[in-house]
Amino acid sequence: MTGAPWEIYEGERFRDELTKYKMANHPFKTHPFFDRLEKGEVPKPVVRAWVKQFYPWLACVPIAMAERFSNVTWDPAHDRYRRMILDQLVEEAGDPKGKEPGHPELWLRFCEGLGVPRAEVQGEALLPSTMVAIDDFLYTNRVNPFYVSAAGSSEPPNVELCARLLPAFRAHYGVDEDHLEYYRLHVTADVEHSEWIGQIVAGFASSTPVRKQMWEQMLRGFSIHALLVDGVLASQNGEAAAHKHK
Repeated sequence: MTGAPWEIYEGERFRDELTKYKMANHPFKTHPFFDRLEKGEVPKPVVRAWVKQFYPWLACVPIAMAERFSNVTWDPAHDRYRRMILDQLVEEAGDPKGKEPGHPELWLRFCEGLGVPRAEVQGEALLPSTMVAIDDFLYTNRVNPFYVSAAGSSEPPNVELCARLLPAFRAHYGVDEDHLEYYRLHVTADVEHSEWIGQIVAGFASSTPVRKQMWEQMLRGFSIHALLVDGVLASQNGEAAAHKHK
């Protein structure tokens, strides 16, 4: 069979093709930065610059999940999808009764393990690239049907990335176990989230236009994550060049 995946496949088969492509081509898999990070080859000042820019994007994830949740109608057929998104929203934001910290808090603790105080992280100016990534992520979750925005989610490749980086931060960057909960959690939590995303995609991949939207949203997600890294690297290279010519 020839043709684009959204033209050939539907339902679970389309979901499988989307996931396979995402796993092989997401920046978490293909960007040299993450390969060098795994090997301990990224200088610590660059790592610290990256974690400070990733925090504001991560802090907007619960807001994006709220936007996605708001796009689920109260049709009884959507009840299980609503529960999936709400569960993920609560986990991202943190238990409202304070029993479990949200992921932004866990990232701040990770930053402290790298020697970056949380006040420094929270006070860091956003690069233009970070602003664009945040704006696009929030926009696409606000305007798209929940099943389209879900198709762009990065959970499946993030499981693999966290499994790679967890030992790297221990061995190469000296982060102790008390500050690695963000990575330990995502090795397991995003497995369940990935399954939920797959169920949502398979459940709505019934027409060619919707499947095409889903595929394009996946590619848009690739761009967001590449931009978050490339902006930091460009900034660091610019600063290095400025210091060199002083």
